[in-house]
Amino acid sequence: MTKKTTFRSISFLLICILMFSNMCAPVFASDEWQTDFKLPKWTYIVYVGGGVLQTTDSKGRHRVGGDVLVSGGDNIVNLEATVQRYNGGWYNTSYKWSASGKGDAGVSEYVYLNTGTYRMRLVIEVYSPSGVLLEEETLYTGETII
Repeated sequence: MTKKTTFRSISFLLICILMFSNMCAPVFASDEWQTDFKLPKWTYIVYVGGGVLQTTDSKGRHRVGGDVLVSGGDNIVNLEATVQRYNGGWYNTSYKWSASGKGDAGVSEYVYLNTGTYRMRLVIEVYSPSGVLLEEETLYTGETII
């Protein structure tokens, strides 16, 4: 075998390893909130994060929830976070929380979840200080398989 052939073989092998290692990356679960929502740009919403985390705490509970940050520190944001489970379609579970605040709002809870596929439904409403609805959005996080 020549040096040229050996170099090509090793290069090809490395490229294959890199390609296949990326294909095996987990698709559904993460230890961080999802933040890459594929939607048009918002006017007042600056950041949204949320999800169902696959990892559990010491009691076997999963972290669920969401966060939202809006522009203008005086604008009021309402967040409603609902855990949904897939069973031939997406259905709300009994896990539902609300939060509101000036500039930001967040929900972070630990719950017991059975085996299945879950996501978060996040309903966001942004109001001016005088109470005028400025923006409203319903988002769904990626799926997490438990």
